[in-house]
Amino acid sequence: MEMIHALCCLLLPVTLAFAQRPTVGGHALTGTWRVVEFADLDKDGKWQYRFGEHPRGYFVYDATGHVHIQIMKVPALAPFPEANIVGDRPPSAEHALAAYSAYVAYFGTYTVDAEKHVVTHHVEGSLAPEFTDTDQPRPFKLEGDRLEIGDGKTWRRVLERVR
Repeated sequence: MEMIHALCCLLLPVTLAFAQRPTVGGHALTGTWRVVEFADLDKDGKWQYRFGEHPRGYFVYDATGHVHIQIMKVPALAPFPEANIVGDRPPSAEHALAAYSAYVAYFGTYTVDAEKHVVTHHVEGSLAPEFTDTDQPRPFKLEGDRLEIGDGKTWRRVLERVR
């Protein structure tokens, strides 16, 4: 009886670890990814860099199937002279809009369709309210420590694995 109890104690953590893993193929995306490029093609066929040519940010895909993404524009905005978060003084409407336009953040869970090369972000919360409670399928291409999300023709997010 003690042997069965010991065996159960050993197998339970292993079983839980496998139960919490993302879908098959998800392990290749698991980790922290630094944003290298965030580009969208405009109507004239020119790449636009909403967050600058060298944005700062991370995509994090964890082993429990959760994702969180934060990206900010570079160069960073200057501090707002009228605002003080600690003192509960909000920025002006103009400064708040500038901050909103210079940052993107959302979190949720993710699933991977390895055959179709699509990762779907199941957004639970977002700075942009229209993303909250939506599924965001993202085609991807993974080559070593480089991850490209997007169709590569009209939009692309280039990421490098953080080691």
